[in-house]
Amino acid sequence: MAARPHLRPSAGSTYLHTLQHQRHQALHTSTPLSKNSISIVHPIHHRIRYKKNQLQPAYKDILQTPKWDTQSHLFKPQYTQQSRLEEHYNTTIAPDLLLANFVHNERVIPGRKRQEWDGSSQYHINRPRRAPAGSAVETPDIKQRTFKNIPRLEAIWIHAFVRDAVRVNQERALPTMVMMQQITGKKPRPVYSKATVMTWRLRKNMMVGAKVKIQGPDMYQFFATLVEVVLPRIKEFKGIENTSGDMFGNISFGLDPADVKWFPEVEGNPELWPNLAGLHITLVTSAQTDPEARTMLSAFGLPFVGKERLHNVPSFEALEAIDRKKGIVYNY
Repeated sequence: MAARPHLRPSAGSTYLHTLQHQRHQALHTSTPLSKNSISIVHPIHHRIRYKKNQLQPAYKDILQTPKWDTQSHLFKPQYTQQSRLEEHYNTTIAPDLLLANFVHNERVIPGRKRQEWDGSSQYHINRPRRAPAGSAVETPDIKQRTFKNIPRLEAIWIHAFVRDAVRVNQERALPTMVMMQQITGKKPRPVYSKATVMTWRLRKNMMVGAKVKIQGPDMYQFFATLVEVVLPRIKEFKGIENTSGDMFGNISFGLDPADVKWFPEVEGNPELWPNLAGLHITLVTSAQTDPEARTMLSAFGLPFVGKERLHNVPSFEALEAIDRKKGIVYNY
């Protein structure tokens, strides 16, 4: 039997086959041809992709408007009210801090850095540098005080540990998260345990509390409520200890469960919060030392008590004495 000759498809049949293949893909595909993108950055705002060459002339002027204009499709609504504490800082506190912390002929005070080995032993070769003298970690340099590095309040961290979440049930931490969201205006994040401790009935990855970081107008609103409403109503509160700094300008203190009830959001609905948890508050500032941070926070009305703790930071006179021994003389 003779072999059947190979038939070459014509141009019309090839076009028909390609059209059927594209139709089959269009019917069975799971991804749309054009998908709108959604921004997940707060505040959530829908961003629609568009083709400029297919737009009508009336829409070209609108799409060319700047982002800060309300007619722009990229406009994001932000806070419109003015913060009273932030305005007080910009007009009063910041100029006073610049005047109070200014030092004539100020020099950069070097921080504690890791030390090199003297090479007196063969074991010093390729050995890591020694820890700084008088400190376990390196410390940053204290730079000159100018109008660019005036201490300011940057953020507030609030952390809560719920004991009943460990002893009874993890769901006991949920009311504390709702309470923190009410008094801060920000959604907190749950805190999970990192290790297993059988003595405390603690297992790894258990929800034991919550934490939240607030900045901007919400931070100043919370700080104003804390200083002007909550702390003055605590009878046993005398002030924050002067030893509460971490040497880098961050001040921490705590509030007992009996103190948290004085927040207006909690005091107005006491039946919703039968089991309150204490709060650990950390004020993050841009100050280079703790005394500068306490000076700035006291200007907002936050009281400090106790003996001032001064860290072992070399003064300008000590640095000049070291330079004189080296033969360096300064003429002011």
